[in-house]
Amino acid sequence: MPLFAPADLPAGPPEDGRDLARAAERAAEAFNRSRMFLEGWLPYLDKATGLLPQRLGDNPPLWTPHNSAADNFPFMLISAAFTSRDLFGPLLERSLVGEISNTIQLHGLPGTYDLGGKRQVDVGLDRLIFGASEYAKDGLVPMVEILGPGIWSRRMASLAEGVFAAAGHETAWGMLPSNDAEVNGEMLQVLCRLFWMTGRNEYLAWARRIGDAYCFEVLPGNHGVPAHVWDFAGHTGDGRLKLRDHGCEIISGLSLLYAIEKELGSERAEKYFPPVDRMLKRAVEIGVDSMGLFVNEVDAATGEVTRGNISDCWGYDYYAWVTMAMVTGDRSYLQPVRKALDNIHHCKDYRWEPRGDGSQSHDGIADAVEGALLLLSHLPVESAFDWVEHEAGRMFAMQRDDGTIEGWWGDGNFARTALMYALYKTRGCRLDPWREDLRIAARSGKEGLIVHLDSGRPWSGKLLFDPPRHSYWLGMRRDYPRINAFAEWSTFNPLELYHVAGQGLEDMTVTGQKLIDGIEIQLSGEGPLRLNVFPDGI
Repeated sequence: MPLFAPADLPAGPPEDGRDLARAAERAAEAFNRSRMFLEGWLPYLDKATGLLPQRLGDNPPLWTPHNSAADNFPFMLISAAFTSRDLFGPLLERSLVGEISNTIQLHGLPGTYDLGGKRQVDVGLDRLIFGASEYAKDGLVPMVEILGPGIWSRRMASLAEGVFAAAGHETAWGMLPSNDAEVNGEMLQVLCRLFWMTGRNEYLAWARRIGDAYCFEVLPGNHGVPAHVWDFAGHTGDGRLKLRDHGCEIISGLSLLYAIEKELGSERAEKYFPPVDRMLKRAVEIGVDSMGLFVNEVDAATGEVTRGNISDCWGYDYYAWVTMAMVTGDRSYLQPVRKALDNIHHCKDYRWEPRGDGSQSHDGIADAVEGALLLLSHLPVESAFDWVEHEAGRMFAMQRDDGTIEGWWGDGNFARTALMYALYKTRGCRLDPWREDLRIAARSGKEGLIVHLDSGRPWSGKLLFDPPRHSYWLGMRRDYPRINAFAEWSTFNPLELYHVAGQGLEDMTVTGQKLIDGIEIQLSGEGPLRLNVFPDGI
């Protein structure tokens, strides 16, 4: 569960009808922009294989597991699930057939594929493992988080199994897939979810290999924090603490593994706590600026900043602190998180990933906003929500008329964050089938959930509500913040009863499962419809 119940959150679409209508306009823009992104990239799918090139204009065009499959195509699928449902199944099936038929190299792991020459590109085992870890964590994990289990969750499991079948880095705790924090951190993110979802001990055993290696060797040997690269034979590392993507994943990954061990009451929980706790304290000591925001990279020994600029993944980093607060009950972990959220409004128009010409990519904005939104679902700060509004508008303005953003794999991150922003505005509610003239927003409070609906012309379909996805699909006891998770703003428990009332609707009492499956709604196109949904008995 969040640190605050959704009804206690002052955030989200504001109070009166006019503000709800404005919020509905913003949500509609976000949904429509994600569909524009989908439609913008559809023409570039390879006609023979259904696979997506990693970047437009490349010669030869390449499909890569770490870019095409990890960062772009999954968000085409998620965009289709929310805005063009009829495209979802055919896109998924065609791509999987193309991937399995053409790209598999060793241990069931996909490799780079030349779409022009229709041939595999030999990249070596380490790159295969890297590609699979990226594909699983950045591509398939978000699908599991927002869509629930499906063939994509089975694909995620098969990639994890292939990675550990191929693991070739010997340590005192068993073979690891890599000697770098990125791959090992990504696999922790994946394995923790797989264990929660399935209860299968091999996933936990593999996660423990990584946890043991880092808690008992890497962290003690690198001044309390992860090294980016560690030589397990020489017992030494490069001394770099990376606090941005391609390295920061290990920090929150270790906190998730600790949460599992704590819930299990295992001996490892007691053994993991000191190094994990020290890691967080040391990272805040040397890795943040005066506003409490993480920089990109520091020297683990001296604290010297080795790569300046604020990390666009500052929010991802702080997921670990919120997780530790939730699992231990020690709210002092939240102090640095709140400081960062209190100060993020100073970063309006910040150039997150500056280029040499003075411009910046949408990608840095997308990551920074994503991290903030998930933190804000646990720790609401009004000025930080205002910052999200500003930055989302800045990101939206970067989309081209054809629906693409910059024409590379990072375009998927635009759609991901647009959908996260839309679901913040709607409190997790959505309309199906989506149409560009639809408007939806919601706010939650002590009186329940107020949902505002409108359309430009008559429409009929379903209004769907959000389940507690962390438990409903992943089997987690608590909604620990997780990289690539979609925030849970207002959720409905399947077996609880809820009362639904609204203009022109017959009052009804339904199960939460009925709300999750969707209730039938008709919109006249002549004015808004307001619904009130609250637990039965209030």
